[in-house]
Amino acid sequence: MKNKKLLIAILTVAVLIKFGLFTFATLRVPQSKFDGDSENYLNTASMLYSKAAFATQDSNGNLSPHVLRTPGYPVFLAITHNLMKIPLSGVLFLQVLLTILVAGIVYKTSLQIDSRIAFLSAIIILFDLPITVFSLKILTETLFLLLVSIFIYTFIRYLKTGKTGFILLSSWLLAMATYTRPISYFLGGATAIFIVYANVLKNFKRVFTQALIFLVIVYSLIGLWQIRNYRCCGEKFITTIARSNFHYYGLIKEPQSKLDYAYESWRSFLSLMTRPGTLKYFNSKPLAITAKVLAYPWMALWMVGFLVGVYKIRRNVYYQFLLLVILYFVGVSVFNLSSAVSERFRVPIVPCIAIISAYGWSNLLNGAFKKK
Repeated sequence: MKNKKLLIAILTVAVLIKFGLFTFATLRVPQSKFDGDSENYLNTASMLYSKAAFATQDSNGNLSPHVLRTPGYPVFLAITHNLMKIPLSGVLFLQVLLTILVAGIVYKTSLQIDSRIAFLSAIIILFDLPITVFSLKILTETLFLLLVSIFIYTFIRYLKTGKTGFILLSSWLLAMATYTRPISYFLGGATAIFIVYANVLKNFKRVFTQALIFLVIVYSLIGLWQIRNYRCCGEKFITTIARSNFHYYGLIKEPQSKLDYAYESWRSFLSLMTRPGTLKYFNSKPLAITAKVLAYPWMALWMVGFLVGVYKIRRNVYYQFLLLVILYFVGVSVFNLSSAVSERFRVPIVPCIAIISAYGWSNLLNGAFKKK
C-alpha cells in the first residue's frame, strides 16, 4: 500500500509539473509557443483548411505547391485549430495530454518486455524536460513522438507474437510518422532488415514475406506524397527540408580530414545526447536556474541506467530493436545537422532510452540486492 501511494505521488508530481509549466507559459510568456518553424506550419494548416491545398499563397492570391514540409503536423493543426476552432493554447494543452499518453504507451511497451521496468520507463518519459518543453510549442515534436511510440509498441508486439497484423499496423504507423517528420524515411528499410535478422532461425519464407510486406506498405504510402511532389514541382523526395538542412548544417560541408570529421561527429553526438533541456524560453531566471539544477542530475540518472542497459542487451531482440531505433535517429541527426543538433532531436528516441535505462537500473538494483 505504501509503495502504491508513493507511485501515485510521483505520477501526480510529474503531471502537475507539466500543467504548471503550461499555465506559466500561457499566462506569462504566450509568445514562447512560437518557434522558427511555427509560422510555416500554421500557414500551411490555414491553407489546407481554407483552400483544401497544401500550398503557399503570394500577395496576389496565387497558390504554389508546398514541398518544404510534410503534411502530417499541418493536418493536425488544420483539424484542431482551424476546423475545431481550438485556440493555440488549447492545442498546446492537447499536446501536453499527448505526452502523458506517450508515457502510458511506453508503460504498455515495457510490460511486453519485462514488467519490472514498466513504471520507471513511464516516469523517465513524464519527467523528461525536452519532451515537456517542446510540447509547449507549435512544433512537430509531440505528434511525431506519439506516432513513433505507438510504432515501437506495435513492432515489439510483432516481435513477441510474430503476427502479420502487427506488421501491417506498424508499417502504417511508421509511414504516418514520416509524413509528420521525414527524418524517419529510411527507418523502414532498417526495420525490414531487422525483421529478417530477429527471425532468421524461424520460417524464413514467412519472415521474408513479412519483411517485404512491411517495406511495400511503408514506401507505397510514402511514395504517394513523393509522386505528388514530383508531378507538381519535379521534386523526387518527400520534402526539400532535408536537403536544405544538409546544405547549411550537414556534416560533410567541405573537405576536411578524417580527424575533423570524427571530432565534429563526436561533438554533435554529445550535444544531442547530453543536453538536459532548458526553460530559457519562459523568460524567468529562477525557473531557468531551477531547471538546470534539477535537469543535470536527472539526466545523469537515466544516462547511468541507459549505459548499463546497453551493456546488458546481448541477444535480447526487444532491446536490440530499441537500440537500432536510437542509433538510426542519432546517426541521421548528426550526419544531416552536425553541430546544429540539440536535445530537441532526442525527443523521438526518449521512449527507447527510457526502456533501456529502466532495464539497466533493474540490473543494477538486482545486483545490489544479491550482494546483500
